[in-house]
Amino acid sequence: MKRKLLKKVALFAMTAALCVGAFVPVTAQAAEASAESLVGDWYCAGFDGMTWSGMTSDGMLHFKENGTYDDMWGHSKVYHMEAGSLNIEGSTESYDFWGGWPEDKTIDDAKSNDSNVQIFIMRGSDRMEYGNLTWDSSNNYWEWNDTATWTRVKESTPKKSKKSRAEKEAEEAERLKAEEERKALEQASREAVRLEGEAAELGFKNAAQMQDAKAAGKSADEYYNNAVVTTEGIENAVPVAQGGKLIIDGQTTNASATISKVSSVYVDSVRAAREGTVLNVVDVQFPALEAVVNFYMPGVKAGDNITAAQYVDGTWTDVEAVEVRADHVVLNLKSNGVVAFLMK
Repeated sequence: MKRKLLKKVALFAMTAALCVGAFVPVTAQAAEASAESLVGDWYCAGFDGMTWSGMTSDGMLHFKENGTYDDMWGHSKVYHMEAGSLNIEGSTESYDFWGGWPEDKTIDDAKSNDSNVQIFIMRGSDRMEYGNLTWDSSNNYWEWNDTATWTRVKESTPKKSKKSRAEKEAEEAERLKAEEERKALEQASREAVRLEGEAAELGFKNAAQMQDAKAAGKSADEYYNNAVVTTEGIENAVPVAQGGKLIIDGQTTNASATISKVSSVYVDSVRAAREGTVLNVVDVQFPALEAVVNFYMPGVKAGDNITAAQYVDGTWTDVEAVEVRADHVVLNLKSNGVVAFLMK
């Protein structure tokens, strides 16, 4: 019961205040750390003078030659000069040495004991970064509880003056903001990885192109082939894509037409207005007022009785079919817009 209370006290302290900056783990330099180099007092102003449940923090970590240290609340813990790395919230982070309750001989012991563990990274000889961790058994990884930066207290250096409550609150607000930004970046990174994986599974080169295609209601094949294969309201629609170069003002050009999907409203409308079987309905856009457009329509045979109509100002207007040959229908379009292909 006493140990549980001490743990709660320590965890409360960790969440109450931090020192300079956010803990940003990088590969540790374990060779720089030794027990002899740690012995002495280390100070963090964010903890100085903090009180909770009758205890007052002195803002100090006291490292001793016997391998123990007193935390800011006076609890005696053990430090282990063992560098390593941990899976913390899904990322592998390295440390120079670690500490915890005396009964935790290894970091794994802290998992079964439901303890908190401290990891330390040395930043030169007079500065260390500290992270307090708890084990998340549901996700099977360690979680950041709190972080802080500690500075060695030198005999020739007077203790820093205590900060006002307003200054501490401002520092805490900055810490919370930095933590929120860190978590947002991690979430954005995870989402980007997820989207790239989804894009690859669906046949897209990247997530941006997948999202463009989704906005247009297209599959990867439709997106990359500038085609419409399926249309709402038409069973077994005949695919439509650009099948040749555009002729503009009587000249063959390298211009392209964009073939896009339309809603079933246009399908219902042309069925009501025209006779024949609707093969497909698409939106056609090209960089001219008029153009002769060669449409690739696999399955069409030479001599098929195919007609076309374009939706203009609320009505369906006949479109000249210049040529119908195997897998191609060539139309003389007088404007951009929605075009329907029908078989009589």
